[in-house]
Amino acid sequence: MKVVRKKPLGIPSKILLVVVVTGVISVPLIPLAARKAWVYTNKPEFCVSCHVMKGEYQNWSHSAHRNWAGCNDCHLPQQSMVTELAGKTRDGIYHGYAYLLNKDSVLIRISKHGEDTVMGNCVKCHEPLVENILHNGERKCWECHRGVAHGY
Repeated sequence: MKVVRKKPLGIPSKILLVVVVTGVISVPLIPLAARKAWVYTNKPEFCVSCHVMKGEYQNWSHSAHRNWAGCNDCHLPQQSMVTELAGKTRDGIYHGYAYLLNKDSVLIRISKHGEDTVMGNCVKCHEPLVENILHNGERKCWECHRGVAHGY
């Protein structure tokens, strides 16, 4: 009598073994790679690597904010890790598109959404100083404190 062995999932057992071993080895590395990518993309050196903001970076690197806040601390939503990741993804797609298709102008202007994000982060970090100041949304922090974050 001849024994007929069925292939698990219809896949030859050697290929299945390679897939399982590769998965067992690589799946635990995914969080490490994600963490490494998160840390790397949070560095101001990453932002300036493709932006036309070398002057802003140099001024920031000589400012007081250098010791406390990087680009993402001011320019990405900080309500939660989810909002920060969503903002980073949105901005990364936009910046990548603009950079790759040469849509990035020499003079970068912050968007309305970007202004609101930066303003919210200013108030969040400096809350003890500004909690009794009513600005009614009419003025932005940088209208009086021009150049504080970027040092000029």
